Amino acid sequence: MRSPRDIFTFYDPTTKIWRGTDTQPIYNPNQSLGALMLATLNRNPQQIAQISADSGVRVTCSEIRLRTIRAAQNLQRLGYGQGNVFTMAVRNSENVAPVLFACLTLGIPVNLLDASFKRDDLSHMLNTVRPQVVFCDQETWPEMAAAMEMIKLQSDVFIFGNEGVEGFKHVNKLLVKTGKEDEFVPEHFKDTDSRLAVIVCSSGTTGRPKGVCLSSSSLIANVISMTEIFSSDAILSFSSLYWLSGLFFLLAGTAAGATRIITRDVFSPALALEIIEKFRVTVAFFPPATALQLLKHPQAPETDFSSMRVMFCGGSAVSAELKFALDKLIPNSTCLVGYGLSEVGGAATFSDPDTYKGGSTGYLRPLVQAKIVDANGNALDIDQEGEVLLKPEFKFSGYYGNDEATAEMLDPEGWLHSGDIGRFDKDGLLYVVDRKKDIIKYGNYQISPSEIEGVIQTVPGVVNVCVAGIPVPGNDLPSALIVRSAEENVSAEDVHKVMDLNLGSYKQLRGGVYFTKELPMTASGKVQRRLCRDILIELYNNSNM
Repeated sequence: MRSPRDIFTFYDPTTKIWRGTDTQPIYNPNQSLGALMLATLNRNPQQIAQISADSGVRVTCSEIRLRTIRAAQNLQRLGYGQGNVFTMAVRNSENVAPVLFACLTLGIPVNLLDASFKRDDLSHMLNTVRPQVVFCDQETWPEMAAAMEMIKLQSDVFIFGNEGVEGFKHVNKLLVKTGKEDEFVPEHFKDTDSRLAVIVCSSGTTGRPKGVCLSSSSLIANVISMTEIFSSDAILSFSSLYWLSGLFFLLAGTAAGATRIITRDVFSPALALEIIEKFRVTVAFFPPATALQLLKHPQAPETDFSSMRVMFCGGSAVSAELKFALDKLIPNSTCLVGYGLSEVGGAATFSDPDTYKGGSTGYLRPLVQAKIVDANGNALDIDQEGEVLLKPEFKFSGYYGNDEATAEMLDPEGWLHSGDIGRFDKDGLLYVVDRKKDIIKYGNYQISPSEIEGVIQTVPGVVNVCVAGIPVPGNDLPSALIVRSAEENVSAEDVHKVMDLNLGSYKQLRGGVYFTKELPMTASGKVQRRLCRDILIELYNNSNM
């Protein structure tokens, strides 16, 4: 009998390189991403492509295709095309998809920012890209205007919203009839493997985001060719296009002919549960921190999850306890754990429900290679921990305007240095232990914050937690910053008791247990570890004065 390692993933003991299967992408990567979107929208024109959970408005594939063509033609009429770069900082509203698709059909790269950014973060990315056109929400405009003024950027501005902003164009101006819709032909390119399609941002959990350049070929091969989404699906993600998960579900969902459920609201567990039940969601994505909130919400056990087929969970470490708890909450659904980088253009691994092992992130996806290396760059063998290096089929295009950071991430052989510590087991499953920068060093031990967080999450009443090391001479002291439920009176003693029962002496919380009303989070629900660490250091210093 063949082992899973010979079916899902393969290992060369000489080079110590792992690779996924040679399964080719569903769609030809050597084509325009915008042209592909138009073609897939035309495949089933009357299919409902999008439902707004806020307004109930339903939009068909045919309507999105028509709006895409009109937006593209009106942008051309204004003189825009290849050679331009645009920026979008918008929530998930009705006309975001056709405007983005229009840019893709014209070969205009789009830098995708988050609508919740303040002026400092906006100005950082705007100054990096210097776009000719900026799209933003009506509510975002004051911060966007201040950011543009800070860097003396003069761009055309299009506003999404009910009323728009006086003196600036409303995005609806791009959706007016042209009378030439039937004549539109999207731009076609020969260099799709190097032609820039979008500029997403690195997560920003440990510092200022960088502009991650992704090509059409990379997105088609790694995102659109997803086989886990089908035309019968209703899919939900709270992530805006700033996050690769948001872009992923827009592109993959459109290509599959699925129905996307969108909302302009930020995540809340109550809203997520309401949408899942009301719109019979079949596929959803939640980062671990928001999945935990969903799991611990008092309405979760009463929610009708019978429509759910797949829940994707990723973006940061997913503990076995969380995955199994989600499986129990939604018994008819499969919780798929994934691991990837923005620089890969999608997930590098996905778990298989039949072969999942606790703590693993699954097998390598097709056409992805990986190896584990030590501090000197030497490849390591099975079950040896080191830095995870990845090499997708289509090479990472670099960080926009940042050759130094590109050289640090991408080595001359095309390997991406993830900065994550991990290992492969004998069956070819990848285990990501933690971020290289986040590893806590106590004594001669290296401690994974994610492992400790997984244990603390089992304490009744813990809603969220971040573990970090407090630097003291010669050591890092593990410490925990915890959000507790209003209904539960969790104490530091409760946490210490669970830690004592489950983890060795060197992993105990010598830096202390601290409680807070909320953790600093990114807009898509990732914990901002750097800020949590700063808070913990301040709390520790104050308690030891």
